[in-house]
Amino acid sequence: MNIRIKYHILLFIISFIFTGEEIYYKLNLFSINRLSDGGVIKIPFRLASIDLNHSNDNLDVNSTVSIEYKPKFSDFYLRQENSTEFLFDLRELYVKWYFDNSDLSIGKQIHSWGAVDQNSPIDNASPYDYYYILLEGSDQKIGSLSLSYSHYFNNSVFGFAFSPIHHTNRLPLGKDDFPIELPVIPNPVLVNNVEDEVEFGAYLKQNFDKFDLTLSYYNGNDRIYNLSGVNVFTNEQQNVYANIDTVFSFRKTEVLGLGGTYIDKNFALRFDYGLFHTFDNSSNVERMRFDMLNGTVQDQLWYQVGASHAFEEDVHYQQTTVQFERFNSSSSVILSYFEYKINKYTANYLAAVDIPGVEADVNPRDYFYPGLGAPLAILAPRAFLYQIQKNIDNKILSFKGLKDLNESGLLLEISLESNINDNLLLKACINKIWGDKNMNGDYRFNQMEDFSHLRFEMEYLF
Repeated sequence: MNIRIKYHILLFIISFIFTGEEIYYKLNLFSINRLSDGGVIKIPFRLASIDLNHSNDNLDVNSTVSIEYKPKFSDFYLRQENSTEFLFDLRELYVKWYFDNSDLSIGKQIHSWGAVDQNSPIDNASPYDYYYILLEGSDQKIGSLSLSYSHYFNNSVFGFAFSPIHHTNRLPLGKDDFPIELPVIPNPVLVNNVEDEVEFGAYLKQNFDKFDLTLSYYNGNDRIYNLSGVNVFTNEQQNVYANIDTVFSFRKTEVLGLGGTYIDKNFALRFDYGLFHTFDNSSNVERMRFDMLNGTVQDQLWYQVGASHAFEEDVHYQQTTVQFERFNSSSSVILSYFEYKINKYTANYLAAVDIPGVEADVNPRDYFYPGLGAPLAILAPRAFLYQIQKNIDNKILSFKGLKDLNESGLLLEISLESNINDNLLLKACINKIWGDKNMNGDYRFNQMEDFSHLRFEMEYLF
């Protein structure tokens, strides 16, 4: 049995042994239909979640379990696919000890770093689940097996996080119903394993009268794969067309971050700034051709590596998010600006290859995207985000949006929430996405246009 599966089973058993003082059950029914044709968008959603928390003197045991449901196609059983419709997800389970001026947590946990509420460039200690990337807070994240420590002294906090395992983002690759695609989707066997999986980071936060400042550092592997190099395969005679095989890996990335918050009455200003250095240390990408694993005679003709080339990317980039808030008892306004910029890019470019039948001129920068940092950097290098809420009796009217400041892409969502009682919440929303006709099909917002939808939710809290 896989060691990670054993780990999750053990933690789930421990949760029932040691928890139970506080238990919260939440049931969520979800329906989403395209505006274009009314068709059902078959993406997963969390049908139910259970929070179990136990406190005993200086010890807490916290766990969150969710059941994810993915709608199936109408001909599902005719196509004889795996009948699993539900995914059991132990999102968090960790033990937390409290001491006089510090606390220590060990287990699977979700970390939240940074001053801004959404799209922080320095919130890197936990990976993201892109199925839920438009949600808020911890709902868009994945727990990681880790240790964290916090020490409190005077008006300062020192925090540290460590993980022995590399955790990747959950990317819905090749899913027709999900609107975001990456430039290249490799076969998993073409992705090199991470040699050094250890990830760690620390921060120091200083509180003043009306504001605070945080300095942070994080060292880990990218949570999204990158194009690392190529191999060109030929036969013995080199007299037929050759075959190009791409190799992928995860870059090592260091992040130096600065964040701050200023709050005065019903006004708040927040910012997070991250300075990134990412590098691909895969100097040797030579490997056996992938489809030789089939063992056929035809495949075995292609066994020689005629050329092997590693890109060895070394990139410095920066990301900034500035957030403005205005709020009172009945309404709130949140406005934020995001910017992502590459300061320096170097790589071993692949020029012409001297092999008959091969035309290769690959610019790896065309396939570069950040593997750590703000999750919405994948949508646009410069963006304006806004959220306006108005409380009307027991209802909440919300306007949310994201505008690409470089092109014409725009996302707008209008929603209405109604609390029927203390336990039951109903929500209806309309989501509309506009692309840019002057851009090609690779433009993110063009990919997302058909994701425009109507969504209905019913949430019941036990």
